Amino acid sequence: MQNVREWAYTVCCVCVIGSMLSMIAPGGIGKRLTGMALSLMTLCVLFRPVSSTREFLLNLKNYSFNKNEYVNSELEDEIEKNAKSVYSSYLEENITRVLEGAGISCKTIAVTMDNSEDGCISIGQVEVIIKNEDVDKTEEIKELLRGYIGFEPVISVQ
Repeated sequence: MQNVREWAYTVCCVCVIGSMLSMIAPGGIGKRLTGMALSLMTLCVLFRPVSSTREFLLNLKNYSFNKNEYVNSELEDEIEKNAKSVYSSYLEENITRVLEGAGISCKTIAVTMDNSEDGCISIGQVEVIIKNEDVDKTEEIKELLRGYIGFEPVISVQ
């Protein structure tokens, strides 16, 4: 911000001094030459930040960033926990919807989430706890959920 103030102050000073010099310049060709010189000087002062920006951009190319300095493991753990929670509840709702669509009610659904080595969250296990009256539909539930989630769910009766 200080650089902008200095630049604005310089531009104002050049304009004031240029106005005074153009007033005292002799008429005719001398006045035109003075006006041209003052205009060039004003343009140079106005565009001075452009040259410093170029230097900044050249220095920026050589800048290196070490992301390990800015890693916040607590924040990453919290984000991971929340992502698992959101995806788990989403999956539970959809499994409930699939089962209700087939006329089957369940007590609870437990989704176990794991982290792979590459940092991705994956489904470890899906356990569906069904009511006693739906014991005879265990194979149907397995088939429905195998088609929906892509692997064999664990079915428990309570």
